[in-house]
Amino acid sequence: MIRAFLADERRYAGGLGVDEAEVRALAGAVFDRTRDIAATLTNHGLLDEGPPPRGAITSITAPALVLHGRDDPLFPPAHGEALARRIPGARLILLDGVGHEVPPRPVWDVVVPAILEHTATR
Repeated sequence: MIRAFLADERRYAGGLGVDEAEVRALAGAVFDRTRDIAATLTNHGLLDEGPPPRGAITSITAPALVLHGRDDPLFPPAHGEALARRIPGARLILLDGVGHEVPPRPVWDVVVPAILEHTATR
């Protein structure tokens, strides 16, 4: 299970690569807490894409911060740019070396201040 989890992370990682020890630890924690490992590994792929939620996005009134990887193999940066354009007042940050993944440690110096600024009381 851990090997499969790691292979999946590598497939979607950007140019910064994968911290193998960190991913192995995370995969172990997921395995330990999961009652149905088959469901955990397949549920994401079972979602019906359906039509794009066009109207719902433009009705968002909360401040939005869009973090998107420049190396995303599933959704190229144009997808993040389009999302930010559709949400009124959204701020977009394209992350160098990041793929379709939770932003890895090497970009936390960009991500953490952006989130703190975004969520700070004004």
